Amino acid sequence: MRFAVLGSLTTVDDDGVAVALGGSKPRSLLAVLLLEPNRTVPLDTVMAVLWGEKPPPTATASLHNHVARLRRSLHDAGGTRLRTMPHGLELRVGEGELDRDVFEQRVRRAQEARNREDWEVVERNAGAALALWRGAPFADVPALAGHPVVTFLQEQRLQALECRFEALLHLDRLDGLAAELGVLVKEHPFRETLHRQLMLVLGRTDRRAEALALFRSLRRSLVEELGVEPGPAVQDAHREVLLRSAAVPHRESPAVPHRASAGTPPRLAQLPAPPGGFVGRAEHMAEICTELESGRSRTALAVISGMPGVGKTGLALHIAEQLRHAFPDGQLYLNLHGATPGVAPLEPADALAVLLHGLGVDARRIPCDVGAASALLRSALAPTRTLLVLDDAASVSQIRPLLPAGAGCAVLLTSRRPLATLGAATHVRLEPLSPRDSALLLERASGRSWAAADAEPVARLVALCGHLPLALQVSAARLRSRRTLLVEKLVERLARQEDRLDHLELEDLSVRRSLMAAHEALLGSDDPRDGDAAAALVLIGALDLPEYGAPLMATAMDCTERSAERALDRLAEVALLQEVGWGRYAPHDLVRDFARELAGRPGEQARNAEAAERSLRWYQERLAHCAAVLRPGTGRVPEHAGGRTGTVFTDTAAALAWGDAEAANLLVLAGSGAHGRLGPTRTLELINALFPYLHDRGRVQDLERLTRHAITLARSSGNTAAEGRALGHLASAHYSAGRVRQALLLLDEAVELSEHLADDVARMRHLGNRAALLRELNRDADARATLARCLALRPDHLTPGEEAMLLGHQGYVAELTDLRSALSYHLRSRERAREAGSAVIEQVALCNMGRTHLGLGEPARALQSFEEALRVMAAGVAHWNAERETRLGQAQALRALGRLGQAGEVCTALLQEAATRGDSYGRGLAEYEWGHVLRALGDERAALGRWGSALSALEGTDAQVLADLRALTSAPTVAADG
Repeated sequence: MRFAVLGSLTTVDDDGVAVALGGSKPRSLLAVLLLEPNRTVPLDTVMAVLWGEKPPPTATASLHNHVARLRRSLHDAGGTRLRTMPHGLELRVGEGELDRDVFEQRVRRAQEARNREDWEVVERNAGAALALWRGAPFADVPALAGHPVVTFLQEQRLQALECRFEALLHLDRLDGLAAELGVLVKEHPFRETLHRQLMLVLGRTDRRAEALALFRSLRRSLVEELGVEPGPAVQDAHREVLLRSAAVPHRESPAVPHRASAGTPPRLAQLPAPPGGFVGRAEHMAEICTELESGRSRTALAVISGMPGVGKTGLALHIAEQLRHAFPDGQLYLNLHGATPGVAPLEPADALAVLLHGLGVDARRIPCDVGAASALLRSALAPTRTLLVLDDAASVSQIRPLLPAGAGCAVLLTSRRPLATLGAATHVRLEPLSPRDSALLLERASGRSWAAADAEPVARLVALCGHLPLALQVSAARLRSRRTLLVEKLVERLARQEDRLDHLELEDLSVRRSLMAAHEALLGSDDPRDGDAAAALVLIGALDLPEYGAPLMATAMDCTERSAERALDRLAEVALLQEVGWGRYAPHDLVRDFARELAGRPGEQARNAEAAERSLRWYQERLAHCAAVLRPGTGRVPEHAGGRTGTVFTDTAAALAWGDAEAANLLVLAGSGAHGRLGPTRTLELINALFPYLHDRGRVQDLERLTRHAITLARSSGNTAAEGRALGHLASAHYSAGRVRQALLLLDEAVELSEHLADDVARMRHLGNRAALLRELNRDADARATLARCLALRPDHLTPGEEAMLLGHQGYVAELTDLRSALSYHLRSRERAREAGSAVIEQVALCNMGRTHLGLGEPARALQSFEEALRVMAAGVAHWNAERETRLGQAQALRALGRLGQAGEVCTALLQEAATRGDSYGRGLAEYEWGHVLRALGDERAALGRWGSALSALEGTDAQVLADLRALTSAPTVAADG
């Protein structure tokens, strides 16, 4: 067993498997015992940590339960590890089992080696101790914050850091030390050892001005706050920096750059070489070049933003290379390290010092004050035409002091953030490359040529790279370095989701490290929004859905929607999410892979599983509300669960809007299969609840796919009732697509199952639908006989919605023999629908009334019914089958009234909508009616073209107009042959 307290409290067994500690009380119990391992901890001390100074009367009994639960978690059935003592509890911990013990031992060894000046041993032991440190000790046990043991461990960490820095100074290994020490001196403004070490690092890396400024700042703080001067060690470091400064030869110079000779300034050329194999981005390059070259009265500013690895720096360097001629005084380049793994963002004062030094300003004359240094930079650049490329900016506050003001200068910025408040004239947000440019980049960077046979695997490879330039560069480097590596083999490796990021990492290029830097920056921020955003990214990996909105994330994070919205916005700001619609966010595929990795880390699974379960319940509850609103009177509206479901949908429009927003996620959840995240029973329930939304929106293909899936699940799990429902839903999908005979066969199966289950209500519904299908096929006798069987099953009490549907079936069957009687049924159906509050059934009834009026030769009254149905639709109802039939009937009524122009407009709109929905059956019916409108207008040739298109679309269906279409399209051929 291993216990880790240097950070959040974690425990793993001997196999390295994380031990679930349960709730906060067992975790706090274990923590307080680990404060004094192998010693008896008094019960009063334990209770104070668990319940505060005033434990409840039940505390003793509860403590026994928590002890028992903790023993189970630690597999300590015999109580040999967690022992009950006469006056307290004792946790037995073996040697090396507690990271705190190992940490303290390593720190002692480092200090002993420091005393004898064995610097390699100091660095090795201090580094090993610090590697165990994951954060504040017992970070997830708030009751221990400020405990003497925690304070002692934090002091031990500082001593370990000081030992390590001292060793690295003696070993002359200074890379990266300035950034680490810079953070620490800000956290510990009076700790002289850290200030001394940072002064020495700065002095020995040619940053003497900063070292001297640091000394002045420390001395001022000590004198003003404590009334003391810096100690001897700091004074010695100060003298070393002064001696080094005096030893550096320099010329007497003003604060502005020295000119080499009159009228000939030294040309700056600091740009790194642009990356090879650059492709695409022509439009962005032209836009930015135009802005930076154009005449103006102030400094031109352009910003390139985008997600990690999208090619911001490469584009900036290529643009800067093209603009050399426009800036004769040269180009300054500075990497601001806004998102460099392991490197803190450059402070404005440091950035100004680097820029001014590049301009030739003597380091001794660079002001320590940011405002003064910024003014000096503006003065130095004012008379020049200089291009500044500021790469990887962290924030607007980092950038503002670095901006020149002269009209001759231009600034090109890159950042993961949009930096919107800078007021840049041009802002380009880079997206991943197009598939074509991605393949071209892969070809150029790999040095390979593709044959025609390579097209498919190359397309697959660039897609697996997410069309991201960084990922493409890594893949290209692998192909270049290993000539025997086939594209197909690399595709196979990248196709394994769990290994993908491993294969997108090579030497100094790494998609994972680039994304990790962004995540760690959020974790390390003092802004609460950033912590929430980091947590949200982990949950995005745990949920693994196509899109995310604030209500879903509020459920997953167990917080308010406002907090969740801020977290999602923050992830979008730092380019870890893309905003795909208002309030809707989706990660890039590789960010999704990274988020899955975060969610799969040890210690995260239990918390993430709880969040995922909350989210799944939220979807089930909200979808049940949606179905109840779309089909009122067919079932009970579910209760709120813990207040998390939010406001009930106020009307059909709100329910459909929610369905539109969440459809992609719902389809993924519903299609997850018997062994997916929901299991067969909940998947069947979800598909059943999805039916009203998919049916009303006319999403026939999704409906067919899911109902077939539901039938398979129901049969494999022996759920006959669910199988019957799914058969009825699949029949509806076939009917919507014009496949009436197939729908009839499915309903026959559904009727048989309902008879087997003795479910008369389900059998009544199936028989009513069957009668309507038989009427559609003009099988009058069969339709009436089936309707009679349906009505015989009618219970004594029906809801208004169910009665409205039965009246609709009666009216539809009656249309074959008695149109007036049919009209009466449809009118009563509408009345019952309005009583039930079902706008969908009302719309169907109005459409049926309009069609019946057409049959009676009453086009004006028919048009009134159709237009009233459309007004119901305008209120938010969108039952696609009814809308399609209503618009067709509207066009027929207008044609019958001689209003041919309006009829053509209706046909055009219906055709466009059917094409958008992928409804070939609706498209064929619209083409058929449009052909009749065109014939009435005298354009026989155009009419024949429409009828030909209609015939192609309707072949294979049971459309009633097929026979007429075949006759219409064959007539010209017969005439020509004659």
